[in-house]
Amino acid sequence: MSAQSFGNYQLIKKLATGGMAEVWLAKQTGIEGFNRHVVIKRILPHLAEDPEFVQMFLNEARIASRFNHPNIGQIYDLGEKDGQYYIAMEFIHGEDLGRVMRRAWSTGQWVARHIALRIVADACGGLYYAHTRNDDQGRPLKVVHRDISPQNILISFDGAVKVLDFGIAKASDQVSSTKSGAIKGKFAYMAPEQAAGKVLDARSDIFALGLVLYELVTVYGRSSVTVSSRRCRPRSNVRSTRLRRSRRSLPSSTAW
Repeated sequence: MSAQSFGNYQLIKKLATGGMAEVWLAKQTGIEGFNRHVVIKRILPHLAEDPEFVQMFLNEARIASRFNHPNIGQIYDLGEKDGQYYIAMEFIHGEDLGRVMRRAWSTGQWVARHIALRIVADACGGLYYAHTRNDDQGRPLKVVHRDISPQNILISFDGAVKVLDFGIAKASDQVSSTKSGAIKGKFAYMAPEQAAGKVLDARSDIFALGLVLYELVTVYGRSSVTVSSRRCRPRSNVRSTRLRRSRRSLPSSTAW
């Protein structure tokens, strides 16, 4: 398949299509032979006229463009071409954590404990950076990702861990606001207050990342990729299986 020209980029291969946008592997070119691989995320044509979707898309670029951290996917550019808004972002050669987990489970294996802890620790580093950012006037941005899940944590083939997709993140200076009663994110990883549509802060992201860690080291939750709103409510009072009961090799210090 030949590359398609799209502004200053050459679209090489479509990587994915979601409900809001399509994602392409692309090459950015410049003078004197300059070129690099990037990822282009562009809003789907039928949503380009929907103000809410456009605002959500632009919001991702506004928030993530402020970040410069080794554990957060970098945003390089925001633009519009032929009526389609797009974001150019860092190309990370790897797989999302959800796929890594499924691959391990499909072969009857676990993600090694020290690797699981390293992945989550690095994701914590990226989230802490995002949670503690200030605006240009020094005021806290109070960013909340709101969609932490294995699908939004990417592992590069050289071992880097990146938190991705701030598309539904909230910040204190955000132009748009979520409609009253609207719940955004993945129910399987939501904190009780998020599932209830309440005001959120950084603790909601920490809760979600804790669920990712629990799933990594126990395999529990792997069947709940799609969870209905009816099943999200018991999170606030569920009695979890103790870790060592599900994975005997864990040391006693992790028997939460």
